[in-house]
This record gives sequence, C-alpha cells and structure tokens, in this order.
Amino acid sequence: MEVPGSGYEISTFDFRLRTPNTELLTPKVAHSLEHLFAVALRAECEEHQKDLKVLDMSPMGCRTGYYLTILNHVGSLSLARATEIVKEMLPEALEIRELPGARVETCGAYKEHDFDHARDEITRLTREEIVALEKPPILS
Repeated sequence: MEVPGSGYEISTFDFRLRTPNTELLTPKVAHSLEHLFAVALRAECEEHQKDLKVLDMSPMGCRTGYYLTILNHVGSLSLARATEIVKEMLPEALEIRELPGARVETCGAYKEHDFDHARDEITRLTREEIVALEKPPILS
C-alpha cells in the first residue's frame, strides 16, 4: 500500500511457521516469539537494512505465524528480500538471553510467555529451509 506523496509504501508479508489447519503454536510460545522477532527484526533492519523500517511483527490469530509489516521505498522490497531478512534475523533472535518487554510495565500479558520453547522454535527454523511462496497452496 503506497503512502500518498511520500515515495514510500507499507508492505505486509505472511511469515508462516505452521501448516494452516493442522498444527498451531501455543499462545505462550506465539507471544514470546512476537517479542523476540520484533526486537531481532528491528535490530537487523537498523544494522543491515537501513532503507527499511519494521512497523510491526504481529501474530496471526490462527497461531500459524506472523504478519511482517515494513515501511520501504516504493518497489524496493520483494518477497525474496523479505524472506532473506527473516532468515538473517533468526540468529540475532537466538542471541537474546532475556525475553525483551516481558514485564508488567511493558507487556499486557507479561506472565503469558514460554521463552524456552520459543527459542526451541527459532532453533528449529534455523535448521529448516525457509521458502518464499508467492501463492501458497490452499489446504483443506
């Protein structure tokens, strides 16, 4: 979606971690991953992707993944590049030793986390091939 008169657009990508309608992230793991991914993605963009600004990394209500929303120059962010950014962010997320923002002052559900299993999920992702799909298949 273009931001009128600015030369920028807002791009949103689905980042699926689970197969829809077959398996789900637990709410606590999804919440912890949200915190880890947001911090790691912002750090990745600030350090290596200076032309991009992460606006949001929000969990899908179906608990199968996340929506990645980025502000970028019009036409500068392809699905392939967004996929590479996610891949490059994962080791950064694994380096985090204390869950960011998981305090009563900064999180509306600060007791609803599973940091250890979220780290396990990230480790799993670093071992798997992450594939960019323009038109993923519909599963029934």
